[in-house]
Amino acid sequence: MCKKLSMTVIMLLSVVMLVGGILPSVGHAQNNNESISTESTVLTLDDTMTVSEQNSIINEYLSDPNIDELIVLDESLLIESNVIENGPSTNARAIINKYKVQNVRGGSDATGSSGLATAIGGPGVVLNISQNKSVATTVSANFGASNAALSGALGYSVTGTTTITISGTFKVPSKVNGKSVKSLKFTAYPVYKTKLYDVYKMPWNSFSWTKQGTGTAKKAYGVSYKKVYTYK
Repeated sequence: MCKKLSMTVIMLLSVVMLVGGILPSVGHAQNNNESISTESTVLTLDDTMTVSEQNSIINEYLSDPNIDELIVLDESLLIESNVIENGPSTNARAIINKYKVQNVRGGSDATGSSGLATAIGGPGVVLNISQNKSVATTVSANFGASNAALSGALGYSVTGTTTITISGTFKVPSKVNGKSVKSLKFTAYPVYKTKLYDVYKMPWNSFSWTKQGTGTAKKAYGVSYKKVYTYK
């Protein structure tokens, strides 16, 4: 089902067609005239490509009326330098208690629920959402551990942001699968790489560590482009 690429492009870009998707679906209001596909196409960009080459391939996929969700990932956004070393830390409110972050492991990718950019138009209209957005890195809970300890364990700043480049342009088709299109809503959502971690505490009056809880960290590293058609 996935559109064929030339051998040169295949060497530069990983392409996966997923049925049901690897990412949780973003909810939309839907009536009898709207259609939301359950198929997702995932592109993983190679940083050896120029921005122009990347955008050309993204727009080629967006122009396919049979692709209702295009996920574009950039794994280079997950790499950060000068991250503070991890180790047992004290809590500012209880100086003699110690905390440490351990057992960091990967979780499932997640699509954000809030759109970063949206364009709406009818048949023949060229939709374009090209801009940069800063998306905050988040943690579900620290359980008493410091931001420095969390950042050191996770490999990136838990108080930082990621600049996501949104770039998508295509013309709204007049028909899709034999149906006449009335309008198309085109929205970009952030895609997050998630990690799970455990926080342990050593109280002032103890020499043993006790698990305080498991948290989830989310760092943006891609964009999900979603198309929702309204038919006549």
